[in-house]
Amino acid sequence: MTKSNMQVQTPESSTRSREFKALGFIIFLLFPALTIAGIGFYGLVIWMIQAFGGVAGH
Repeated sequence: MTKSNMQVQTPESSTRSREFKALGFIIFLLFPALTIAGIGFYGLVIWMIQAFGGVAGH
């Protein structure tokens, strides 16, 4: 292989790669997990309010 075909890892490209991996983690894992957990927690709170306080009247 010649030098032009080889990609040299510079500190800048290494940092950029880590940032893209972190962004992918946040977008595809963290945000969906937090959304599901938040909706589940909200449902649990509503369920507990109705269980101990009774269903709200109209």
